[in-house]
Amino acid sequence: SEIKIGHVVRVLDGPLAPIPCASRTQYQRCEDCDEATCQVRHMMLEVRQAIAEVLDNRSLAAMRDADNDDFPVELTSQI
Repeated sequence: SEIKIGHVVRVLDGPLAPIPCASRTQYQRCEDCDEATCQVRHMMLEVRQAIAEVLDNRSLAAMRDADNDDFPVELTSQI
């Protein structure tokens, strides 16, 4: 089956966004900033998108079948 890692993470841990005002599924407005000009929110929206891009394009089957050689060099030293 093609179960995506992003789906698993959302089910187990909730939204991918690092802060509530950047979440697509559990959005919560910040009370102390202007969302249109808040640079933290804009950056966290980019972070959320980058996380989703990686997790939503990788399946459990691909992860299971991957060798450590499939990871970039900088990641293999951390595994």
